Amino acid sequence: MRKSQTKGYLLEIVLERLLKVNGYNVISEPNEDDIVRKGNGLNVVGRGALHQFDSLGTLKSTPPFMYPLRIFLEAKFRKDRTGIDVVRRGVGILQDINTNYSTVNMTEYQLTLPRYNYNYVVFSTSGFSKEAQKYSIAHKIYLVDLRSQFIHLKIGIEAIVDLWFNTYSNGGTITKERFQRLSDYFKKILSYPNQNINSNYAVPVNNEIHGLINEMLDEISQKPIYLANTNSSQLVPLIPDNNDQFIESLKISPHQRVIITRNNQENTWTVIGRENTENGFILSFELPEIFLNYILSDNNNFDKMAYNVKEEFLSKFTFIAYLGNDENPTICTLTFDKDATKRLVAEINNGSQQ
Repeated sequence: MRKSQTKGYLLEIVLERLLKVNGYNVISEPNEDDIVRKGNGLNVVGRGALHQFDSLGTLKSTPPFMYPLRIFLEAKFRKDRTGIDVVRRGVGILQDINTNYSTVNMTEYQLTLPRYNYNYVVFSTSGFSKEAQKYSIAHKIYLVDLRSQFIHLKIGIEAIVDLWFNTYSNGGTITKERFQRLSDYFKKILSYPNQNINSNYAVPVNNEIHGLINEMLDEISQKPIYLANTNSSQLVPLIPDNNDQFIESLKISPHQRVIITRNNQENTWTVIGRENTENGFILSFELPEIFLNYILSDNNNFDKMAYNVKEEFLSKFTFIAYLGNDENPTICTLTFDKDATKRLVAEINNGSQQ
């Protein structure tokens, strides 16, 4: 195993935890119906081929009049921007799998098999090309850029991999067997943070490696990512400033009106809920480049364009959160409050002028 491969695999493990936070059960075993194990790992049975996946999750709750939702998660840990070829691959997979149902000569057993509606999301540590972004919108593929707000994930994984290779590599590579044991250890710590895994582990893991992994666990536990749908084609990752406070506020009301502001110097947006109350919370997000470029297209009316984006594309965030236990996720919504936002912006502007 080379370093580049190892970083990609660890990113997949971290993002699997993200799926769980957002209400998905991660598929880890074959069922011999539509999920089978082959030499390259787990595969989904399509109409014309088998399709290996990095991570695949099934949403725990299904809205009426819909098949249960499944989502492919693909992780790209690379230096260059992720291009249109990756998005094309996702389009082809969805086309093959979402048409894999036929009622011609159907058996009674096939009649009882569950049907799924598949979606596809790509995470990239290096962003996406303009062509990839446009193609994804046309074909309903979701893209998540991990370059800035999620830089801690990239830095943490690089530090862990560098230490692994310094400790266990032979000639610049790690054997697949050793990598498997190390990655299993990494996955178990992220999945069962309160258990003493290290003492019973097959590969001796030194305190430095253990410490780096725990730092990664703290980061993703304190700042989980909530994947929110909007009234646009884009998926918006929301990051709470204080997750415990955010969850407590949602327990009081999972549907709230919020203030949305932007940083004038950066592509950073802030969501403020229950302002100036003990149940208040702050979230941050970034817009996809293609939307940011749309706002910047008219520099003379930047503020007006920003408000238009909020009203047209960000008027409501819909996402899933666990408010009681890990078995019953709750659908939550945050709706843009234009009047409250204007009042806050006016107060900030008046204060800066004094």
